[in-house]
Amino acid sequence: MATESASRSRSALVLAVGQIRYQILVLLRSPLGFFVSVVIPLILLICLKALLPGEPVGALPYAQWLTPAMCAFCLLNACYVASVTGIVLAREEGILKRLRGTPLPAWAYLAGRFGSAFVTAAAACAVIIATGVLFFHVRMVWHAFGYFLTAALMGIVCFFVLGAAVTVLVPRSETALPVAFGSMLPLAFISNVFFAADPPQWLHDLAYAFPVAPVATAMEDSFDPATHSWPMPVSGTLVVLGWVVAAIIVMALAFRWEPGPARAALTINSPRRWRRPGHRGNRPDDEGRRHTGRTGRRRS
Repeated sequence: MATESASRSRSALVLAVGQIRYQILVLLRSPLGFFVSVVIPLILLICLKALLPGEPVGALPYAQWLTPAMCAFCLLNACYVASVTGIVLAREEGILKRLRGTPLPAWAYLAGRFGSAFVTAAAACAVIIATGVLFFHVRMVWHAFGYFLTAALMGIVCFFVLGAAVTVLVPRSETALPVAFGSMLPLAFISNVFFAADPPQWLHDLAYAFPVAPVATAMEDSFDPATHSWPMPVSGTLVVLGWVVAAIIVMALAFRWEPGPARAALTINSPRRWRRPGHRGNRPDDEGRRHTGRTGRRRS
């Protein structure tokens, strides 16, 4: 019995590793995913540095602050936006429904998606940091680099599970990208991902009620030579963990594997379920036939 259980666990792990490999290959063959995850943050890094070449952020040069900020933006694109669009597209094309009929466990599919997001985010951050170091004189703060990696890992996990949970609210593949960017960009702006602004207190509190601001701020502070301890406060850590738990609960209760949310909603909310056209039964025109004979004449 124990041998059979171990064999099943090994086969599930093999399926999960294969799913990670498959999702990475799909990403490499998708120019849109590469463009959104790597090219857009790189373009923003170059353009914002060109617009504000000597603008300091506190005691830091602008490029020293902007480089980790663009890494946080990479995490949002690679983990949140890519998860929303990729999962919704797979669901609406019937891929998820077919996967449910295979030996692939549900967690293995999501692990494959997470592995792809992790590799993409790591590669995008490496490109951003290399560009900042080579062209904008960004200095690596090695004694705080572990804090940067920890904050980035928290962001990868949080943004991925949030993206998977948001797919519950996306009805069609055509609306996946607008929903993803429409919910991500406002949070990025108020969380000081693009500019180090001094917002009103209510806007500051609103930003820190979401996980983007704690993660981005911790990553930015990790490039400050004055940072010698974990830069994310306890309140920020609790916010990130709370959003992770909430997203996992939503996924466990409402994650959908079949396309057609409108049809599902109609079945649940309709007081009467009509049968398909041509089928005799509960149709409105059957009410008038109950009192008629075979010839269609009303009985006397």
